[in-house]
Parts: sequence; C-alpha cells; structure tokens
Amino acid sequence: MIPLLFAISIFAALIAVLVRFKPVWDAGNAVKRDSLANSEGEAEMSILSAEGRGGDCPKVSVVVYSFTEEDEIFSYLEAAMNQDYPDYEVIIVNEGGAETTASLAKKLKAIYPERLYVTFIPEESRSLSRRKLAFTVGIKAASGEVVLTTTSNCRIPSRRWLTSMMRPFVEGEGIDVVLGYSHFDFDSLQGAGKWYRQMNATLSACQWIGAAYNRRPFRGDGNNLAFRRKLFFDCKGYSKTMHLVGGDDDIFLTEIMNRRNTTTSISADSILVTEWGESANRILSEQRERHQFTSWMLPCWPFLRAGLGSLMQWVMALSALAAAVVGFLLLSGLNLSGGLDAILGWRPETNVWYAIVPALVALGIVMLNWLAEVMIYRRTARKLGSVCLWWSLPWFLLWHPVGNLFFKIKTLRRRRKNYTFA
Repeated sequence: MIPLLFAISIFAALIAVLVRFKPVWDAGNAVKRDSLANSEGEAEMSILSAEGRGGDCPKVSVVVYSFTEEDEIFSYLEAAMNQDYPDYEVIIVNEGGAETTASLAKKLKAIYPERLYVTFIPEESRSLSRRKLAFTVGIKAASGEVVLTTTSNCRIPSRRWLTSMMRPFVEGEGIDVVLGYSHFDFDSLQGAGKWYRQMNATLSACQWIGAAYNRRPFRGDGNNLAFRRKLFFDCKGYSKTMHLVGGDDDIFLTEIMNRRNTTTSISADSILVTEWGESANRILSEQRERHQFTSWMLPCWPFLRAGLGSLMQWVMALSALAAAVVGFLLLSGLNLSGGLDAILGWRPETNVWYAIVPALVALGIVMLNWLAEVMIYRRTARKLGSVCLWWSLPWFLLWHPVGNLFFKIKTLRRRRKNYTFA
C-alpha cells in the first residue's frame, strides 16, 4: 500500500509542476531583459531611422481612456508625450462631458500642440460599456496603422515604452497583435489577504502570457495592448460584446489573434502599473469577476489545465499524508498490508524506522514539489513586479481551488452586473 501511495504522490507532484507551473515558467521566459541604457537606446532608434528602417516603423495611435483627475492627466501626458518612438500620436478619450473636455483640451493643446487629440464620451450614452465606447471613439479618430489601448491611470516606466511595444511590428513578419502587460500597484492593496490577491492576479496573468509565448494566445491586457487598426474594423469592433461590461481583452482578442500573428512584448520598459488608490481591492475583485464571467466564451483548455494542476496539488499532498499515516499505523501493530510478517519477514513494532521512513519520504516528496513551485513562481514574479512568496505559496496553492469555488458561488447572484443593461 505504501509504495502505491508514494507512486501516486510522485506522479501527482510531477503533473502539478508540469501542468500548473509550465505556463508560469514560460511567462518568465516571455519577459525580455531590460533595454539598453538611455543614451544607447536613443542611439539605436536613431540608427534605425538613419539606415532607412525608421521608415518601416508604422505610426501608432495611443488611445487613452481617461477617467482620472486633471492633474493626473497632465502627469500621465508628461511621460506619454515624451516617448522616443519616431511616429506616434496620443488620443485622449475623456469620461467627462463636452464642456469639461473642451476646457481640458484647451489647456493640453497649449502644452502639446502636436500629436495630441482630445475627445470625450457623450454623457447620454447608456446601456453599454463606457470603456469599450471610449476605445471605439478613439480608434475611429486614430490615423495610425497600429492602435495601442491604455488608460490614464497607468504609470509609464520609461521613454522606451512605445519602442518596446512596437518593436515586434518593425522586426517581425506577419505580426498584427502585440500583448503587453500591466499590473496593479500592489502596494495599494489592503487587508490580510493582499499577498494571496497578488498571487492570484500573477498566476492569472502567467496563464495567458505563457500561452501566448507558446503561440496559443487566448487573452491579453487591454491596458497595454497593440494591434493593427484594420483588424478592429474587419471584425466590427466590439459589436459582439457591447452588451457585456468586459470582453475587450479576451473575447475581442480571440477574434483577431491566431498562432502566427500574435506575440508578446514584456520588459521593464513596457510593463505598466495601474494605480487605483483606495479602490484597488474592489477594482481587482471586479476585474476577476468579469474575467470569470467571460471565461466560458474562451477556449476551455487553459482553465482545464489550471484545474488539473490544482487537483494534482491535493492528490500529491493527500497521498503523501496517507503513506505517512499508514506507516505510523503499522508501528502501532495494525496489520494493514495483508500479512506483513509473512511478506517482509519483520514485525513493525520492533523497528520504529519502518514507520518513520515512510513519513520522511512523504515529507521529502511534498517539500521537493513545493520547493520547485516556489522557485519557479519567484523567478517569474520577480520579473513581473509581483511579490516573491516563500513559505506561504504552497498553502495559497492548496487554498486556490477552494477560494475560487467560494468566489464563484458568491458572484453567482451578481451575474447581471456583467451586462451593460443591468
């Protein structure tokens, strides 16, 4: 019985690492090394232009959904309007009405007379996603071949953000979609469960980043997403999901992405940080709820894979625990192996090591599995700007499927919130 339990535990441990943490490892591989230093990066861009490759750089229209205060917009534009990419424009779609936007546009135009366009979402627009409406308005106003969608509460890390996001379009062949990455300002999360929420958000991101790295894209990040403008109109924009609050970073993307035309661009220069202040916990929960709601419209294999990985975590732990318990029961004189004396020629109560060894082997299997998972997670989390967990990660992973079940049950009665007409 004990060898069988050990075999089950080892097999489950291997499956858990391969199935659950292969995407995490691949997500770490998708993160590129830091770009060159400022002076070298600028020199590289100028060389591209000087040798004629700058002419191959497609114009990009950065469509910014703006819902922040005026001071924050000015702070955002200070970084957005000083990128080192040779040909781009910034289109701000303001959440405020016509009068507010007109006043804002006048102030912004005085500072940035070129490459900046400011428009607004009509206040009377109801029963539709304000975010998707904003991007639709901005994309229609765009003049660039490539559109990059983002929001005004994103912190831009570098002057090479656009260069990093546009590099695949310049250097690759047949690339139509580039998936960037953004994450919450994790320091703004509050409460005892903030580390678990960081881990959950990081694992969810690794799921789609790792899939895209392996040429099987199914989701992206609408706060840092570049695609050719033509694709938007070819699939009639967000027409299929206008009745949903979400869907712009997954359902829409499944219409325009395939194995050949999609890649990732993730580095220290291109990872954006979204700032939600005191609303971070609530927004993160709402985002998770929207992704959970739209997941049934996506390919099922990523979610089945994650579910199998969670199941194997429990099978590994429980089978190892069972082997240790059987060993201690044998020590107490219980003949659970069906004639142990006759088969092995020893009495378990005469040698305590025959009971301790199974417990030590079981502990070794569990610890080696957990150590492998912790090291893989820490490697990728460090690159993605998330918390690098140690001892708490294994317990979080065991709780993860249980927590997901509770979250689904809790949100069942709120499913109507995912529709714009609710």
